[in-house]
Amino acid sequence: MKKLFALLCVAALGMGSAFAQAGRIGLGGNLLYGTEVENVGIGAKFQVGITDNWRAETSFNYFFENDNFHMWELNLNAHYLFHVAPSFSVYPLSGLTYVSPVYSHGPLGDHKSDGKFGINLGGGCEYMVTSNLGLNAAIKYSLVSDYDQAVFGVGIVYKF
Repeated sequence: MKKLFALLCVAALGMGSAFAQAGRIGLGGNLLYGTEVENVGIGAKFQVGITDNWRAETSFNYFFENDNFHMWELNLNAHYLFHVAPSFSVYPLSGLTYVSPVYSHGPLGDHKSDGKFGINLGGGCEYMVTSNLGLNAAIKYSLVSDYDQAVFGVGIVYKF
């Protein structure tokens, strides 16, 4: 019985270190699809582990032009990580967004931009390929006046 208890304690400590992310910083990129702009985009992200379960993420996303319309957004989201396996986590996300849709008109390419603030709601998953390199997928819905859209993304992150 003592051996079983000791083994369980060692396993619990090992799992805690495998999931630990408090204070870890991550840099990464995303490939995206936005439903409002109806086109693909690219993104860059910066993550900070607050605790072993809470993570803050800021990201900048740019959606390529489609029918004289393109968009960029700046996001600040919180993730709550559920560690379902040693290298796999799922998370809901919520946060704030600033969206700037840009319309190009006329032969000179006059631009009209109308930036607005909104709220993000969604979720994602992350698979750690190594202790520093992770792959992820996420979907979020941005609630922004006149520019609501779902954003589907896949990405990679390197954690320091």
